Amino acid sequence: MDFELTEEQEIFRESFRKFLEAEILPLDDRFGDEEMTAERARELSKQLIPWGFLGGEAAAEIERDTTIRCVQNEELSRVFPGLSGITGMTAACAAGIAAGGHPEVAERLVEPMRQGELIGSNAISEPNVGSDASAIECRAEKKGDRWIVNGTKCWISNGHIADVTLALVQTDPAQGPAGLRHFVIDRRESPFESRETPTIGLKSFPTSELYFRDLEVPDMNRIGSWQESSGSEGAGKAFRRFLTGVAGARAGAGLMSVGIAQRAFDIAFGYVQQRKQFGKEIARFQLVSAMIAEMATEIDAARLLCHRAFHSLRKGRSDVAASMAKWYGTEMGVRVTSTAIQCMGSNGLASENRVERCLRDARMLTMPDGTTQIQKLIIGRALTGMSAIR
Repeated sequence: MDFELTEEQEIFRESFRKFLEAEILPLDDRFGDEEMTAERARELSKQLIPWGFLGGEAAAEIERDTTIRCVQNEELSRVFPGLSGITGMTAACAAGIAAGGHPEVAERLVEPMRQGELIGSNAISEPNVGSDASAIECRAEKKGDRWIVNGTKCWISNGHIADVTLALVQTDPAQGPAGLRHFVIDRRESPFESRETPTIGLKSFPTSELYFRDLEVPDMNRIGSWQESSGSEGAGKAFRRFLTGVAGARAGAGLMSVGIAQRAFDIAFGYVQQRKQFGKEIARFQLVSAMIAEMATEIDAARLLCHRAFHSLRKGRSDVAASMAKWYGTEMGVRVTSTAIQCMGSNGLASENRVERCLRDARMLTMPDGTTQIQKLIIGRALTGMSAIR
């Protein structure tokens, strides 16, 4: 297996990095650590469309090369992780609607999301439901040609700024996971309330609560509704679709952590080469040199795990590789960014030096899409054949 980038992939990375450094990095300096607005999210997202973000023709070309897709997401996460999250979530929502939505709904919503005109989100977690998505309480009841949705979703990425959300909802509690269905909720036709949840990091990538109160949603907006007569949208398919989607999100969280950790490493590495104590650069001190070596090795190990996870996802093998990438990648991000601060001493604590924000951003990623402990349970179950849950 060749771990080196091809000449074409290296050219892409260098070109994309130059664009990010010139155009996106100044925007992260201005907006990366403050609350995002829908208007700003749309404006920022549009700048990335020519590079294959959000979907469309440019994205389809890149999707054929999994390595370039990984490079692309890591590089953006290194420069503006909040924007990486916003565009990734919108693209995932658009892809879900394009794959299973009614043709009329897809025609109305998918292209505007791919053009940055609409922001998308996926609504799964609830106040009483985290890792056990099969226990979802948010309820939809059929009334004529519409569904009445009631419930609360929490920890929803992009939720507060989203124009469209793809919500996983229970339609028949007696069926358990088989009763779950995905609904496309267009905020313009089915207005719902939302509240941003302030967090320690990734402040420009909104985390929100969504409130569905007697929300009317057309039956046409139920994913797979138009396919049921053919049997392609059978019982339990929504839950299986969720499991596939969350595996990709886990690998993505690991890769975002790699980008954040690389940013912290770059800052700390530059600092220790310049900072002098006792008449010499502190990079010459053995303990500092050891910290540099450990950070570089951990970042590379996480990067390789994430690349493997995305290649496995492409081949339909997902759970274990994605969980390993998510667990190791996100915990690595916390360790490396903390060590980067230590390398810089008191200067690492200053917000103007950016590395402290890397730590706050990295800490945000150990929880979503299954905590580190949940990932270990998944890996352990796969290896032993024994489940700690059920």
